[in-house]
Amino acid sequence: MQAHQLKPSPGARHAKRRVGRGNAGGTGTYSGKGLKGQKARAGNKPRRFFEGGQTRMMKRLPHRRGFTNPFRVEYQPINLTDLRKFEAGTEVTPELLKERRILRSLRQPVKVLGTGEIDRPLTVTAPRFSASAKTKIEAAGGTVVETAPRVIKDPATSKKKYGKKKKQQEATVEAPPAKEDAPAAEAAGDEPAADDTAAEEVEE
Repeated sequence: MQAHQLKPSPGARHAKRRVGRGNAGGTGTYSGKGLKGQKARAGNKPRRFFEGGQTRMMKRLPHRRGFTNPFRVEYQPINLTDLRKFEAGTEVTPELLKERRILRSLRQPVKVLGTGEIDRPLTVTAPRFSASAKTKIEAAGGTVVETAPRVIKDPATSKKKYGKKKKQQEATVEAPPAKEDAPAAEAAGDEPAADDTAAEEVEE
């Protein structure tokens, strides 16, 4: 087989459609573009997503604002009113709350909130506590065991504080140390008195 004998498979290639060559060809008078109008003009095509002048779908949809924090932790809230179901001296843990059906699941961490009052000493163990809940539990004689306390960054080591402090240090120019005054005795010994000089001139 030679190169000139190669040809495409039957049906792989089609003849070019000849428009505007009479109605007998199927695409005669209007060449398949219909009767006039914007889409029948040569070289003029409506832009993508154009809907005839009405507000297009891309603008009708609500805009997505902000962002979703991938590191957000969802806590299950527990109030002090829920802890009043336990007797004094009970050690309350997430497992015990799940057993009493106060919690639905142990997949999410627990945070104890300060809604309500508590009048009995309890040892409460949870990942997080609000400030008011911690104060009320300790005021009732109970104990708070926070297993995952919130980490608060030191502002002195943060980038913003460090950058501002560094600029202030660069802007501050240290003043040169002041020269010490020479002792009065050395100054008197280096420079002769005016009266002595006049006396020597008279003797000469």
